[in-house]
Amino acid sequence: MKNLFILSFLILTSSATYAGTMKVMAFNAMCDFCTKPKEYSLLFRTRLKQIEDTIERSDPDLIGLQEFRTTRQLKRLGKKLDKEYHILYSNGYLLNYADPALFIRKSRFDILSHHAFWLGPRNGGFSFGWKLGIPRKVRYAKLRDKETGRVFIFASSHFDNRMDNKAPSAALVNNFFGSFNLPVIFAADTNIKPAIEPYQVLMNNLFEDTFHAVGAPTYLANTDYSPNDACNLSKGKTFPECRVDHIMISIGAPFRVLDWAVDVYRYGKRKVFASDHRAVIATLETL
Repeated sequence: MKNLFILSFLILTSSATYAGTMKVMAFNAMCDFCTKPKEYSLLFRTRLKQIEDTIERSDPDLIGLQEFRTTRQLKRLGKKLDKEYHILYSNGYLLNYADPALFIRKSRFDILSHHAFWLGPRNGGFSFGWKLGIPRKVRYAKLRDKETGRVFIFASSHFDNRMDNKAPSAALVNNFFGSFNLPVIFAADTNIKPAIEPYQVLMNNLFEDTFHAVGAPTYLANTDYSPNDACNLSKGKTFPECRVDHIMISIGAPFRVLDWAVDVYRYGKRKVFASDHRAVIATLETL
């Protein structure tokens, strides 16, 4: 009887160590001056509440957030979310940079380290890209999952929209994280649609796209919707061909994709979206 009790205890503790689910979100929340009057709320403070609501409704454990323009704006968002998340962004003596930012659930993960590098030819140093563009950055953190004990890398970025910078950015990210002997989750606005060549450069035997791991996406909606509502119309009019916001996991990583969702929730009397991009959420099971 004693041996049976010990065996049962070992099975239960083993299951607790290697089982668990987590939600990962990638969300380009649209910059404060990018609003189009007919399509979105004009006031940034109004959209800020919508962005908060988008995050709170899905309650993700990890978020890669893009296109907040200033750290002051990020701190305004963090006033409500700070209790739940560590918020990581570039906060330096000379240069603060809010795009991208990582939100990491405090109760779930230990942050072992976190770093960033610029996308460009200067070996991670400040750059305007390979061809003159907006400075772009990758931020990543080494995390320990308190529930499972797993250690992995969580990263985000916002690639430049100039075509000459897309493939080099994809190659740099692939090569950089390919050198880690750890699982990697990459949640980013890559500005890369699946049909164009830089998408394959990004994947290149390192990543798999969580979108392809499910039979059909889940739509998070509060109104009637079309699947094409999931599109940022500047990227394309049909879904999923328009996808540029990706959640990728390294091949062989100890995660199984349970669900892939896109948030098509609308706000206010005019039924507008919170951003020109839709938040995407992958639910992962730790194996």
